[in-house]
Amino acid sequence: MPPRILVKQGDITSYKGDAIVNAANNRLKLGAGVAGAIRKAGGPSIQEECDRHGPIKVGEAAITGAGRLPVKFVIHAAAMGDEPVSERSIREATLASLRLAAKHGVKRIAFPILGSGVAGFDFKRAAEIMLDAVRSSPEAQQLEEIVFYGFLPRDAEILKELVDSAK
Repeated sequence: MPPRILVKQGDITSYKGDAIVNAANNRLKLGAGVAGAIRKAGGPSIQEECDRHGPIKVGEAAITGAGRLPVKFVIHAAAMGDEPVSERSIREATLASLRLAAKHGVKRIAFPILGSGVAGFDFKRAAEIMLDAVRSSPEAQQLEEIVFYGFLPRDAEILKELVDSAK
């Protein structure tokens, strides 16, 4: 059975599921944007684990514990870093995240829109790429719930339109 695909507006660090995805750079340094929010809310243990995993290649993902966050895991999806964000890197990082989620028994996961913050990739196009990746991923079929977060109300509206139009 395919997962429920939902949209929420607000801070992804408040998600109460099994895992959240970090819009990461391939060095796994928790700087600004989503990564900074995760560092601040989750505490230093997440960066310490990232330091043991990184660097990884752009398009790959790594998994760590979640520190003080209300989830078990943070999956760090590297859509940028040593190379600029691209359609390919967004798709590959999304698929890599789904593979890690399935491998670790995650049933409920939340994603930000990769590459659309600090990296400046078009929000709507990045969301379209990610939704297509989710729909084509066999690992996504093992999940119960996939939530896409839009930090701003307008971003959540765009996401809702995209999710609703695909039903």
